[in-house]
Amino acid sequence: MYRSPLRDSAHSLKRSNFSYLISTAGLAMSPTLESAAGDRAAVAANSTSPRSPPLSAAEVSSILSQLASDTHRSDPVRCRKSAARIRALATESDRNRRRLANSGAACVLAAAFRTCAAGCAASLDILSEILSALVLVYRIDDEEIFCEIGSPESLDAIVSILKSGDMSGKLSAVLVLKQIVSFDGDLARAAARMDGLIETLLKLITDPISPKGKKAAQLAAFHLASCSEEWMEATFVRMGVVSLVLESLVDSESEKRVGEAALSALDRLCGCELGREKAYGNALTVPVLVKKIFGFSDLATDLALSSLWKLCKNWEGEKEEGREGGCVVEALQVGIFMKLLMLLQVECREGVKERATELLRFLNGYEKGLGCIDSKDFRGLRRPV
Repeated sequence: MYRSPLRDSAHSLKRSNFSYLISTAGLAMSPTLESAAGDRAAVAANSTSPRSPPLSAAEVSSILSQLASDTHRSDPVRCRKSAARIRALATESDRNRRRLANSGAACVLAAAFRTCAAGCAASLDILSEILSALVLVYRIDDEEIFCEIGSPESLDAIVSILKSGDMSGKLSAVLVLKQIVSFDGDLARAAARMDGLIETLLKLITDPISPKGKKAAQLAAFHLASCSEEWMEATFVRMGVVSLVLESLVDSESEKRVGEAALSALDRLCGCELGREKAYGNALTVPVLVKKIFGFSDLATDLALSSLWKLCKNWEGEKEEGREGGCVVEALQVGIFMKLLMLLQVECREGVKERATELLRFLNGYEKGLGCIDSKDFRGLRRPV
């Protein structure tokens, strides 16, 4: 059975110790992180609940105590009722949401989700309700939450919701999963081993439930690919992740986080032979990577250079097969030589300059007779069917 490698102190949270969590109600509020706030807004956007007076510390304590008690008794129906109340209150106002978040509501909800997921009596509707409340109040830097929500039984339940839940449940599940796999590499690798998870995420990308859901699925899938174990790399390639990555880099020009995650995944997959074969066979690969030099961040530039280096240096061994030049010549034709020269003239990390210098030296033998013509877009390229 998988055990999370998070700090031992995080494992000390027990269901019999909910009184400690409840006693924290009413503590000073801290800023909500931007990513989590966006996820909460996506779930709460369609609320029509009537407004009521702001929650007091005593009310929060009572609500969380009730949920903790329901969880301790392994009563999924009452857990759902308590979670629905938390969700409604958190949706009413930011003040309520912050009060609940800073009073430990996410820890209690995560424990309730794990308990219900481990039992056979909880339906997907019950689990989805708890997740929907959790999305509104969780803090993405809280290890205790991820010890519960990242457990094998919780991950299995999240995959089931992604496969068979309703639209709202799927959105909540993919938003939570995105945070799980981004939080800890070992949790991400454990999640990747869950049966059907990768296929389900890729379906949410190609057939999205909403723009927010698609972005979350992209971030989750690309992060899983970028930190995958070696034996999993070929699996991601065979499932078509290379093509999805390249499509996302073309279609998501303004999405910095998606772009960086996509480039990280592509760089990882270009480290294996099958990944390079798929990249060589896609007309978008080289133009997209060259364009991302001087892209939207230093990290994107570094990742694009790394992928190009892996592709170019490994192509050299195929000269005897009558394919001399290949992606190397294509890179020169779309203007990589000039971009690398420009990169050496601007301020950037030393490691990036070293990689650019290595690539320039390698390309120098091919550059003669080719113009440094920079492509402005990809309208002349046909995407793979």
